[in-house]
Order: sequence, then C-alpha cells, then structure tokens
Amino acid sequence: MANNEFSEKWRDRFKFFNQHGLPGMDSYRAALGQLSFSRRTRIHCNGYAFIFGFLYFCILGLWKKGLVLFITAIVVNLLISLIEGLMNVNLNVLDKLMNFVYMYICSTSANTAYYLRAVKGIDSWNPLQGLTRKSINTLSRR
Repeated sequence: MANNEFSEKWRDRFKFFNQHGLPGMDSYRAALGQLSFSRRTRIHCNGYAFIFGFLYFCILGLWKKGLVLFITAIVVNLLISLIEGLMNVNLNVLDKLMNFVYMYICSTSANTAYYLRAVKGIDSWNPLQGLTRKSINTLSRR
C-alpha cells in the first residue's frame, strides 16, 4: 500500500483496521468506543456507500459484494410486493425500512470490504466478510 495511493481518510481507516482489527473483533469495538463521534463514524460508516450503494461499490472495485447486496435488496422488495399483492395489505413502511437496512449495510460494510481488497488482497462475494466473528475466524485461517 503506497502512501499516496489512497486519500488521507482511507489511510486513517486502513491504519485503524491494521492496529485494531476488523468490526467482528472485540479489540475493534473497544478501540472504536474510545474515538470521538466524528472519527468513529468515519471509521465505521461510509456516507457515499449509504447514498450510492451498488454504484459506489463498483467504483471501489467491489462489484461482487455490491451485486450480492443489490440483488438481495431487490429480492426482499419483490417478496414484500408479492405479499402486498396476495394479502391486499399496504407494507410501504416495511418496504422503506428494508431499503434503509440495505443502505445501512452498504454504509457499514464498504470500508471493511475495501480494506480487505486493497490491503489484504481478499476479493470475495461475501458482503459481510470481516463484520462477524465467524468471518473473522475464516479470514484468520487464510
């Protein structure tokens, strides 16, 4: 990882991940809790991923993970629409909630996914890789 290859914001995130691990680790959560709100948000969330979702994942070269998240969101929304049609109920609130959940997952997984790809060279289809203890154990065996 060349120093000038990434912006200061990405270097800060990568340094934090190198020192404290990934979101699925206890050391990450403990260190994140010690940070100011703005720095914690910058490390843990990504505003561009929240707003642009799949497109931002593609820009970062994370198209596999972005595609999985996008297709999952489409399938969930289609299921909600199917239930609405079959049961003749209005599930707009649930539909909007699911869209927000999609945006939140994009936001919280983008930084970790980009770190795994850019620094560790890991490019998989699992959009939640590094966010759970189970995926951390799988990564540590590599």
